[in-house]
Amino acid sequence: MNRNSLSKNDILKRIRSALKNDKSYKKGNVISTMCTYPDEFAQQLFSEFIARNIGDTNLFPGVVALEKEVISMLGKLLHNETAYGNIVTGGTEANFLALWAYRELSGKHTIIVPKTAHFSLYKSANILHLNIKTVRVTENRQVDIAEVQKAIDDDTFCIVGIAGTTELGVIDPIAELSELCIKHNLYLHIDAAFGGFVIPFMKDMNYDVADFDFVLPGVSSITIDPHKMGMCPIPAGGILFRNKELTKKIEWSVSYLSGGDTQQTTFVSSRSGASVIAVWGMLKHMGFEGYENLIRKCMDVTGYLINELDRIDDLCPILQPTMNIVGITSTKYNIVTIAEAMREKSWAISLFTKHLRIVLRPSVTKKVIDTFIHDIKEVLTCIQAKI
Repeated sequence: MNRNSLSKNDILKRIRSALKNDKSYKKGNVISTMCTYPDEFAQQLFSEFIARNIGDTNLFPGVVALEKEVISMLGKLLHNETAYGNIVTGGTEANFLALWAYRELSGKHTIIVPKTAHFSLYKSANILHLNIKTVRVTENRQVDIAEVQKAIDDDTFCIVGIAGTTELGVIDPIAELSELCIKHNLYLHIDAAFGGFVIPFMKDMNYDVADFDFVLPGVSSITIDPHKMGMCPIPAGGILFRNKELTKKIEWSVSYLSGGDTQQTTFVSSRSGASVIAVWGMLKHMGFEGYENLIRKCMDVTGYLINELDRIDDLCPILQPTMNIVGITSTKYNIVTIAEAMREKSWAISLFTKHLRIVLRPSVTKKVIDTFIHDIKEVLTCIQAKI
């Protein structure tokens, strides 16, 4: 900290200089991330109401009321208008809260997750001192139900299913997991951080996507992130429980806050009321039809990318995409070499063990795909020349 203060202009210049090499979600060359550039209206709402701290519920009762409406709207999207939950920092906190709640309710310490599970579940298991059993996935990258059944033991209390895996956007067979959990009296948590704002609209457009939400009786809770395909500012994750009873063991009473005694069922105590307001505003502004149109455009670009890849002999999708996430692999060249070369061309791109991951968010247009295809063809030509 400087002894003397700097002018606002000097500060802005320094910040802009420090951030000059940062990439933006708004730019088309960022094809690696599941987060989106927030809608301008959402930004406006977040900025105007930034001082609200929903952690002090009695001080900001209006924000609390809006959060209840948000959870009801998200619950309706996920077939349970009476769901209980909160807008939280992101999928990591949402996943943590589910495991924490169920550990406390069950008194047990073992969870089962697929190999494709997000690392936040391992983080949460570490913090909560849980035993985590990782089971293999099938050739289509869905969790192997037979392996899940084998992994269940007397200490198991929860199974996690993924609806939109991080690597390829695959949906696990949630209906079968639901039946298993009912049979063995286990909790079933669904990580739909990305897929939660995609799958419901795809279903309405008659895409062949499986049920994953509260319509299945065994589903106990769902992670859904509005700051991904919901077009809301970070931080805006979401956790929805089938009912409030599931959170009774993680409810904390706090008496010293400005508004008086309050109860919290989140891990983070101070929470952004601006995030809640932005999510509420976007759900009202976009509506089901608005989000459906958004997803339709993303899926159209996804299909366009697949068609362009079909014209390149040495590249192909590792699987046909379930949603607006495409994994690209090569039948001839080292995928790491391709990724490094594309990054040198200023593409922000995700690299997995056997594929590149492209997330077709709203900022990734057909024009962006044309440039991407042009660049990756150049990369393949250069790699070929060096062989």
